[in-house]
Amino acid sequence: MMAKLLSVAKKLVSPDAKERKRVAQIVKEIKTKFSEAAKKANIDAKLVPGGSVAKGTWLPKLSDIDFFIVFDYEKYAERSSELSFLTEKVLRTIWQKIIRLKGSRDYFSVKYKGFNLEFVPVLDISKGGEAKNITDYSPLHVAYVKKAKCKTDIRLAKQFMKAAKVYGAESYVGGFSGHLADLLVIYYGSFLNLIKAAANWPDKVFIDPAKHYKDEKEALQSISKEKILGPLILIDPIEKDRNAAAALTFEKFDIFRKAAKEFLERPSLDFFKIKKLSISEIKANAGNNKVIIFECATPVGKKDVVGAKIKKIFENLRKDFTREDFEILDCGWEMNSKSYFWFYFPKKDLDKVKIHFGPPKSAPEEHIKKFKQKWKSAKLMENKWTVELKRKFIKPEDLAKLLAKKYKLKWID
Repeated sequence: MMAKLLSVAKKLVSPDAKERKRVAQIVKEIKTKFSEAAKKANIDAKLVPGGSVAKGTWLPKLSDIDFFIVFDYEKYAERSSELSFLTEKVLRTIWQKIIRLKGSRDYFSVKYKGFNLEFVPVLDISKGGEAKNITDYSPLHVAYVKKAKCKTDIRLAKQFMKAAKVYGAESYVGGFSGHLADLLVIYYGSFLNLIKAAANWPDKVFIDPAKHYKDEKEALQSISKEKILGPLILIDPIEKDRNAAAALTFEKFDIFRKAAKEFLERPSLDFFKIKKLSISEIKANAGNNKVIIFECATPVGKKDVVGAKIKKIFENLRKDFTREDFEILDCGWEMNSKSYFWFYFPKKDLDKVKIHFGPPKSAPEEHIKKFKQKWKSAKLMENKWTVELKRKFIKPEDLAKLLAKKYKLKWID
């Protein structure tokens, strides 16, 4: 049954011949345009595909194509800081509307025939020691994946992760990057092997595919401490000082583990289908509990920047509800053309008053005096000074009205 299901899933995650031809044509056009422009500008650089297109691991309905602008090492190694300037100089002779994006070395974005194209300037290096900037390693990563024989399995893993909402290393996601998905499938040999392993992962996992270190202890002593705080440490085969899973959070790690277990227990194509939650589903999932749903139009802009803003609103909402003593049973958010934030609460309202605890009876007299001065009705209760306070909100709905105005959201009643 599993083999048959994965056979069908592989067809779902593989681009058809028409799309492959379309992508190949776009790549050919861009290479020709760049080659001519670089020649005119007397710049010794070549354009090569990068990312999932170069690796052969992209999923159907591709919208983004990455390119490397590869500069001759001998000519430009000592001019590494100029590569972004030189790249922009060439690109602006092809397109007027290009966007410069900040990075360890600035890169560029342009829209072309329905695709978002990104151009990353790098030096042409053959080994990591020659790199002048961390970006120079990128083509070596691509070459590593291109040699692998499990491209379709990588697609399965990416689609599975997307469906589980754990795909993406952006700060607002905190999930598995495409590069991490590549390395995990290559390390375990197949999608199914990865799923079987993930279902039994402990809370902390260490993987060193290229055996850069003799053991985990030696690796942990060599890598920056802030890069190994997460649940998974995967030593990059190309960059021995890099944890390829540094952006992965415990939350997304745990969701992936659970999804892997559930898939093995009840295999289904549903695990590869990306579902967008509807308002009716959010309400239905509340059961007998209260649900508060907010909605807003998703701002236009770079996805990781917009995502960070939307996540910040969600975190602020959660803090505001918690600050007013509301018990959040569950909550979540989702960003598409519209963004939704939802919170589930117990059906019972809060008491109209609450007990606010102050210093214990044994505390220094000055602390007790300050508390009693602030709260004239303070009294001792169970060896602690306390005061009864009237709550401003006893229903989450009342606070929701205020929060909707505060964050310019639509509260869906």
